[in-house]
Amino acid sequence: MAELTGTEERFDGPYGTAITWPLGDGPEWAETACQWLLTAPRAHPAWSQYLMPVVRLRDTPGFPPPKRQFDGATHELIVMALNPDEGPYTPENMSRFYEGPQEGRLPYLTPVNIACQFECSDEEARKLALYAAWGVTAGALNPETSDAPSLIRNDWKGALVKTLAHIRGEAHAS
Repeated sequence: MAELTGTEERFDGPYGTAITWPLGDGPEWAETACQWLLTAPRAHPAWSQYLMPVVRLRDTPGFPPPKRQFDGATHELIVMALNPDEGPYTPENMSRFYEGPQEGRLPYLTPVNIACQFECSDEEARKLALYAAWGVTAGALNPETSDAPSLIRNDWKGALVKTLAHIRGEAHAS
């Protein structure tokens, strides 16, 4: 596993690029710890861009309660394919998605590709997303699940669990 500083904002690799995606303003962003824009041209022939946010799973007044996969889950890392008809997506043109009647809503495809929950701090969650972004650009993680959803989701879960253990300095299997 690569050792990262934790301050990287962009990765360029043989399988694509990953760029930190700025958060919007307003209460709908209060529970988003971070997010990355992933561009993976080899992942799918019809679309290549994915959003990877990490959200906090807290009860927040005015919002529906979070759907936790297990008791104690504090954060969720999500990967969703972005609608290619609305792209390409760049940090420079993102303001068009943060204005108007659908403010803050990027046009994504369903179902969501990856949704893994963890019990961790915000700092650990941000580092986990950083390593996942690097993993996509290095070819270690496939953001697209259409060919083998269960296998790819299990690969992500295993990699993220091991990476979280690595971040914490805990022993983990190779």
